[in-house]
Amino acid sequence: MLSLYACDNNEDEIESLPLVAINSDTLVGEWKLVESKVSSGGQVSWSPVSQSYTIKFLADATFIKNDGNCERGTYRVVAHPEYEAKQMIELTYSCEVDQAIYPDNKSYWGVEALNDRYLVYHPTYKGPICTEGCSYKFKKQ
Repeated sequence: MLSLYACDNNEDEIESLPLVAINSDTLVGEWKLVESKVSSGGQVSWSPVSQSYTIKFLADATFIKNDGNCERGTYRVVAHPEYEAKQMIELTYSCEVDQAIYPDNKSYWGVEALNDRYLVYHPTYKGPICTEGCSYKFKKQ
């Protein structure tokens, strides 16, 4: 099940775009983090990020990002092990990362929405998970 979240100033624009299948072809390109939604238990809305970064998903199933952590690796679209209908993006980092946060050098993005202009995900399954919920919105560059 995919849910579409949007901020007030471009909600109509995002909702008018069709959702596309989550696969390597639809992910390829450069995506910039533009907004986040992090809950501390109450109602939350999208907020502009104070520190942005980009992630490039390349056609050869590798990624490059510039967030100051391990910035290269491979990706693939996988089924969620607990929810068959959900898909995730599995990132495998090419350098050693904190195993308490990223077991086996991997992180998983649960994709909430994807179209030709926006990618919305939340951390899921293994790796950092927001206790009260969080989502991150990227805009295709």
